[in-house]
Order: sequence, then C-alpha cells, then structure tokens
Amino acid sequence: MNKNKGLIMSLLLLLILILLWDSFRTSIFEAVTVQKISENEMTVINFNNLERTIAVPMDMSKLIEENKEYTILYDKRVFDKYRLRSIKP
Repeated sequence: MNKNKGLIMSLLLLLILILLWDSFRTSIFEAVTVQKISENEMTVINFNNLERTIAVPMDMSKLIEENKEYTILYDKRVFDKYRLRSIKP
C-alpha cells in the first residue's frame, strides 16, 4: 500500500512538472528570410536582423528554399529549441 502511494505521488509530481514546462511556451509569428536549411533545422533572419535557428520537421525541410521570404509561426519553450509550427511563402 505504501509503495502504491509513493508511485502515485511520483506520477502526480511528474504530471505537474510536465504541465508547468508546457505552460511556459511562447508562440512567435513573423516574416523572415531563410539563410540556411538542413535536414532538421533552418537558420532565419527577421526584419530586425535577428538570426534564429529553428527546428524543422524532416518532411518540410525539402520544401523550404534558401534566400526566400516566408511568414512563419514557431514555438519556444523553457530549456528547449525554437520549433517550427507553420510556414507560408
């Protein structure tokens, strides 16, 4: 009985930590120019000349062209990379 109680408390604590981590997400929408694209990330520069490296799903990397302008939506979480959510020419 005591082991089950400890397991339940551990799982509850883990769930709370995951929810807190997920709640500190920032979504950013901006127009950028793609500088470099690789299999799993791209480097972009926005109109304020801020450069960012954003993780890209592998199936999308072949559709994105370098030196082209896009409007992108990406997320940033605490202790995580920028991650692409959508991109439009």
